[in-house]
Amino acid sequence: MAVMHRMRENTKTILMVLVVAFMLTIIIDWGMGGFKTGQPRGVIATVEGADIHYEDFYKLYQSEIATYREQRGTEPEGADLEQIENRVFENLVQQRLLGAIIAEMDLSATDEEIVEEIYSNPPAILKNEDAFKDSTGVFDRARYEAALANPAADQFWNSVVGYLRSTVPIQKFGDMINSTSIVTDDEARSYYKKNNLQAKIDYLFYSTSQFGGNAAEPTDEEIKAYYENNKEEFASPEKRVLDYVLLELKPTAQDTQSVYKDAEQIVQDAKSGQEFAELASLYSEDPGSAEKGGDLGFFGRGAMVKSFEDAAFAAGVGEVVGPVKSPFGLHIIKVEERKTERGEVQVKARHILLTFKPQPSTREALSEEANYIAEYARESGLRTVAEAEKVDIAQTEPFTEGSFIPGIGMQRRINRFAFKNDKGTSSDVFQTDLGFLVVSVADAIPKRTDPLENVKPSIVARLAADKKLEIAGAKAGEAYQKLQSGVAFEEIAAQDSLTIQSPDMFKISGYITGIGREPELVGKAFKLNIGDFSAPIKTARGYYIIQLLEKTEFDENAFQQEKDSVKRQLLRNKQATLFNGWYSLYREKADVKDYRQDYL
Repeated sequence: MAVMHRMRENTKTILMVLVVAFMLTIIIDWGMGGFKTGQPRGVIATVEGADIHYEDFYKLYQSEIATYREQRGTEPEGADLEQIENRVFENLVQQRLLGAIIAEMDLSATDEEIVEEIYSNPPAILKNEDAFKDSTGVFDRARYEAALANPAADQFWNSVVGYLRSTVPIQKFGDMINSTSIVTDDEARSYYKKNNLQAKIDYLFYSTSQFGGNAAEPTDEEIKAYYENNKEEFASPEKRVLDYVLLELKPTAQDTQSVYKDAEQIVQDAKSGQEFAELASLYSEDPGSAEKGGDLGFFGRGAMVKSFEDAAFAAGVGEVVGPVKSPFGLHIIKVEERKTERGEVQVKARHILLTFKPQPSTREALSEEANYIAEYARESGLRTVAEAEKVDIAQTEPFTEGSFIPGIGMQRRINRFAFKNDKGTSSDVFQTDLGFLVVSVADAIPKRTDPLENVKPSIVARLAADKKLEIAGAKAGEAYQKLQSGVAFEEIAAQDSLTIQSPDMFKISGYITGIGREPELVGKAFKLNIGDFSAPIKTARGYYIIQLLEKTEFDENAFQQEKDSVKRQLLRNKQATLFNGWYSLYREKADVKDYRQDYL
């Protein structure tokens, strides 16, 4: 009965996890991969005629933002924010496309297949369920079969059947794609060698910094010739410059005081006997813990910001403390347990987070001011308005179409406005994470090839580097000739004021201490016989001469023991590569209409 009670309690949780597992099957196993605050709106894309709703996008995006915040302790911005947005969008597109393909191919799960999966091949999500584990945490087949035979578990098993009806067709499709993937013994052997064979070398490094100092400065003729022969390197795309007024959306002193009042009321409620977990679920703005009743589990010193840590470790078990201010907002903390593990004191606590944010009245007042500025700017110009209203006006650096806007960030709508309007045009109000923005096109810079005088320093640096590399190569060549004639490596090092370097052992696929990743050098090292020297090896920073000191030999017996594991790993890699390649081609041809620019 205890097992069934726990299963009934966990049915909703399991359903949630099953959905997540279904998505991860697509996103991870097959190798693929806040929104601006506001209410969900409309359709953000269509995929082969099927809608992707803003609400679905918004929820997944917020989840990714919360994960980023939890892992890194900061808010994503700039390129990170754009990467999250694109990943969520593409995952939703992929789900719709795969659903359409599976429907078109009429792939489904028969009752017999579902029964087979449940009885003979339980999904991993079930094997990991505590209700089906023994006291050691191992899947217990007897418990599982007892639950299968128990009529009280019908609701639970109906949920599992629904999950399998969705995932078995996905698995069938994956099997079809992956069926052409094979891994030969030779491929496994090559992979094993790259990751197991090791070598040790000594080397001399003829760097451009040490041996290229006498390089002559490039002549004007050389500079001009390089410019004329490589003009594509200096092509500058069309750019825009914006003037902008930003009314920053931040809490006022009154807004902050309101948050403190709310926090004090919650503290009073908690101390008067209301269930802390319920208060956390109702009021906490920490997405990672609110749904768990504010539970943070056990943590030691150094795991939390200092103000939070000090309050939590000073509180007694059962005590509610706060509000405690941190960079995240105000915390109300309840300590539930305290223990010492491996000499470290740890506490188990729950918390409620209230963030400092502008109240609706603050937002409305700022919005009205921004709309007034925008309306006035369309008639008189943004700079005139800024001067009259005594508000700060700033100007961006030049930026390209679709790119990050200096001072403003990744704002597609503002970028599109800049490139669709003429110089002097002022915008409506843009609401962003920064606040309310009004912009005006300050300059429109046409596509052009940068003039020689602008790019001359970079050409001089490029040609000088080439000359220095040439001199270093000549010096390394002289040293190699001496080696060929019998001069000792140590003597050559002394003559050239160099020190023979002896890095650690390295693998074919690995990193060499003091050198880094140089595939050509590694390849030549493994082809040498022990004691032999290489000819000078060219890199971007100079030339290396290496001597092979030691090399492990291929062990056929060890390989045979690892072969099956290696082949499984390579098969997974091949299947992921195959799927990604197939999906990329299919994605290019698919009818996908992207309306993100209307919302972001």
